[in-house]
Amino acid sequence: MKLLTPENPEILSAVVMKNGEIIAETEQTDKLYPQYSIMKSLVALVIGRLCAEGQLTLQTTVGEVLHTGNAEISGISLNALLSMTSGIKQKLLFADRNSCPDYLEACCAASMESPEKRKRLRFRYNNACAYLAGRMAETQGGTSLETQIVDTIFKPLGITDYELEYDPQGHVFGASGLKLRTEDLARIGHGMMTGKICSASWRRTCTSPKFFDASKICYGYFFWVLPGIRLKGFYMKGKWGQRCFVLPDYQAVIAVNSNMQGEDTIDSYVSRQLLPVLSE
Repeated sequence: MKLLTPENPEILSAVVMKNGEIIAETEQTDKLYPQYSIMKSLVALVIGRLCAEGQLTLQTTVGEVLHTGNAEISGISLNALLSMTSGIKQKLLFADRNSCPDYLEACCAASMESPEKRKRLRFRYNNACAYLAGRMAETQGGTSLETQIVDTIFKPLGITDYELEYDPQGHVFGASGLKLRTEDLARIGHGMMTGKICSASWRRTCTSPKFFDASKICYGYFFWVLPGIRLKGFYMKGKWGQRCFVLPDYQAVIAVNSNMQGEDTIDSYVSRQLLPVLSE
């Protein structure tokens, strides 16, 4: 196994896995790293199981499950939440995460685009989408989102060390708050690729582009999609340089945890130093 050297102190940990085996890594510890928005991808995996079991559909609305009455969010479909095309204007949840007494209530009060504009709405990244999707999964799954994540993802992969964050009512934040070891992040990517934690059908659904534009945004259902010009695959992404690239053509996964609060250069680091390892 090759020992990797981070090119700068902001790169905290990296793992390259091929055919389920780690072939290269930085020096590893048992530290749990914040994954930030990678948590959203785990929510999508839980929802895939609920859809397969008939407990949710992509057309199910927020109001049908969460009984949000006349709130404007009531008519938003699960499809719109997962693809970040909900029409919610505000980036709820995290600027005020330590002071908001009820996040579902805050989502109900959120400003929305007009119905006419929502019909032609384009991608707008929003943490409230993942929070609402997680609450829908929790309600329809009949048990906590944490239990579903553990049973659907962590147990099949042998992941036992993790941390989650909760709202004031005890619901797991679907948008962030997850902490994992880098090796376990890579295991999740490999588990997706091999069908151990989701069906091939749901993987294709989550990782096929629902939105693409000239700014290189290529997004599925809480997963980012590689354009496929030079490299095919998909990835999970968290702020400040968290990545988990899944590359089926190589039967490989590349996971990186970082603390890049300035310019994010992780993609360049992966291209220059980690991808070549797969061909050695």
